[in-house]
Amino acid sequence: MAPAQWAKLRADIEAMSSPEQRQLIKRSIGSLSIQAKLDASGRISIPENMAAAADITNQAVLVGLLDQFEIWSPDRYATVEAMDAAEAPRVWQLIG
Repeated sequence: MAPAQWAKLRADIEAMSSPEQRQLIKRSIGSLSIQAKLDASGRISIPENMAAAADITNQAVLVGLLDQFEIWSPDRYATVEAMDAAEAPRVWQLIG
């Protein structure tokens, strides 16, 4: 997530009226987040626990979105891609 998006998210969380809900959201996001660093060749290493949870072994699919990207295992992405293809005509009607 870009720094500006993180700043907005943090501001939205801080604006929540319930301290308990703020803590829950912070803990949920913080426990699942990492700050990725590039190596000398400009690559990102996916931590082993995250790769295992995403079923990523020796191959991954990088999917570009408008303002971010997602990293998928090929099998899981094939499933999502098929669901997206089935839903896309209805969604496109909503925006245009």
